[in-house]
Amino acid sequence: MKDFKIIEILRTFKKEELKLFDKFLESPFIKSRRNLHPILEGILKYYPEFLSPELTKENLFKELFVKEDYNDKKIMNLIFDLTKAAEDFLVHKAVDEDEIGSMMYLCRAYYKTKMLDSSMKVIKGVEKIIEPNFSTSYDYFSKLKQILAYKEAYLTEQNDFDKLINIKLKYFEASATQFIIDYTELLSYKETMLQTYDKKIESNFIKSVVESFNMEKFIKLTEKASGLNTNLILLHYYRLKTVENPNDLKHYYELRDFFYKIIDTLSRSEKYFVFSHLVNYCVQQFGKNFEEVKLEGLNVYKKMIENDAFSSSESEHMQTLTYRNIIQFCLTNKDAKWMEYFINEYTEKLSPEIRNDLKNFAFADLHFMEKNFDKALEFTSKINHEFFLFKMDLKNLLLNIYYELNYTEPAFSLVDSYKHFIANSKEISELHKETIKNYLKYYLIILKIKTKQSKEDIGEMKQKIKNEKKIVFRGWMLGKLEELSKKG
Repeated sequence: MKDFKIIEILRTFKKEELKLFDKFLESPFIKSRRNLHPILEGILKYYPEFLSPELTKENLFKELFVKEDYNDKKIMNLIFDLTKAAEDFLVHKAVDEDEIGSMMYLCRAYYKTKMLDSSMKVIKGVEKIIEPNFSTSYDYFSKLKQILAYKEAYLTEQNDFDKLINIKLKYFEASATQFIIDYTELLSYKETMLQTYDKKIESNFIKSVVESFNMEKFIKLTEKASGLNTNLILLHYYRLKTVENPNDLKHYYELRDFFYKIIDTLSRSEKYFVFSHLVNYCVQQFGKNFEEVKLEGLNVYKKMIENDAFSSSESEHMQTLTYRNIIQFCLTNKDAKWMEYFINEYTEKLSPEIRNDLKNFAFADLHFMEKNFDKALEFTSKINHEFFLFKMDLKNLLLNIYYELNYTEPAFSLVDSYKHFIANSKEISELHKETIKNYLKYYLIILKIKTKQSKEDIGEMKQKIKNEKKIVFRGWMLGKLEELSKKG
């Protein structure tokens, strides 16, 4: 039964959600006439993994209908009804959690019953809390057009044609803005797919749209206007230019400066979206403009933290990758003071299940940077190595700690096991594998030079590492070679 949809759904529920779902089954609106509590209880005995071989239709039937012979149709009907109820619960939960969506449904209900005054009261409430947002999940412009459509119906009923014309104008402006934003997203996606995967996103229809629309001319006219829609369009356009011309840093600074200029007018999710793009751009430029973007990337993250835009909403935890990348930028810039501040103040923003491991890892990195190698090793010992999300980061750090502490045998052993881990992993991209393999190759040579097991020319080694395009810890390894050179 592990492949049944009901198992897939229940596996996502937290304990509190399971309690709510159990109560939900008592609702008179549940379409099933069957009592679904017993089969739910039977399945939940195997929560949360639901991997036990004992979880079968036959065992459930035997438990529910002790005196009856197995009837596949009967148990499948129960499973089908429970699945449908779970899907209805998901819909109910999604609507309940979406305040604006719920209000829009109420507005529609009033509208259908011709209670237009009540519909307008709801609309006023929506307008107080809705925020401009170009996130597809938020669907701002679709909601805005719904609001304007209800207002149009109300004003038509009132024969207020002066206000009606203004509402129609706003409706068309919203539609046009949505088109421009979608259009820039299309061009960005096309360019990204072409540059990253050498894949063309094309159709005759899209080709016709692109060829018939002069984006540059439109932007020049738009820049003379003012207003929220104009700012959103320009923000998208400047982002598009960074995608189309990734090696021209002037487009990056154009986007960054305009973003910072209007940042107070944007919603949290919009800020998070643009901050993420700016940081990703800096990371992509590491190999070409490292010195220019390494501090810029950290400053963008600091600005993100300053604006409470480290997640798309207040209810969401900080992503583990965001936390990890902030730590990496601090290390790259040797900014120990701000790094310690960040760890102490923002680790609690992470999801609870990863919080302690990431905090210990961050402090291990911090102590390594400050050359407190024993302390760094102590913090790595507190991490659950088997389940730690960033296994390669941890292995890299351990190798560097072993080197600094002269733990030669553990270092050689870890290099060997690391090579096997890389070779057998299907989750790591070939590009990342190559980067790590290069690091391990040079690390091993440097370790052998240090332990007098190799007489490689240090000068040649330095040059090889400098010329290597795909490698991590370049600066650290060059530093170790310099130390070895001075020792003779």
